[in-house]
Amino acid sequence: MLDEEVSAVVLAVLVVAVIFGISQSYFAGRVVEPFSAIALLGPEKKIGDYPREVLVGEEVKLYLYISNFEGKTAYYKVYVKLGNESTTVSNESPAQAPVIATYESILAHQEEKVMPVSLTIDKPMVNAKLIFEMWILDEETMQFKYHGRYLQLWLNVTAPPGP
Repeated sequence: MLDEEVSAVVLAVLVVAVIFGISQSYFAGRVVEPFSAIALLGPEKKIGDYPREVLVGEEVKLYLYISNFEGKTAYYKVYVKLGNESTTVSNESPAQAPVIATYESILAHQEEKVMPVSLTIDKPMVNAKLIFEMWILDEETMQFKYHGRYLQLWLNVTAPPGP
């Protein structure tokens, strides 16, 4: 009787191990939840320490981080737009604001990239909103579509002191 119980337990463990092994090989390489990421880094390549006040025409130096976990190679564009406090942006729709810069990158699955960003704003603004929108190439239409990921940085842009 003991041998039959031991045999049954061993057989059950083997069945579970075989099912687990088959499922692992079946799902290997599949991305369960594909995603892309975007982040803004300050002048020292760290999160934080972002400029809050800049002069008209002064260079704003930042770094843009993007990563691809879509399960395939992806072609990204990041549009930098200049808005104000009433400019809206969401995961569903991009901002209706002028594009002041564009950054592009093609990333393989699990690849990430940090790119330097250099911007200037040519007019004084209170509560200027720098908006960074991630767009991705749709392989079926061969058109870029808004990917629903964005960042925003608030700035005050002041005129330089007069002579």
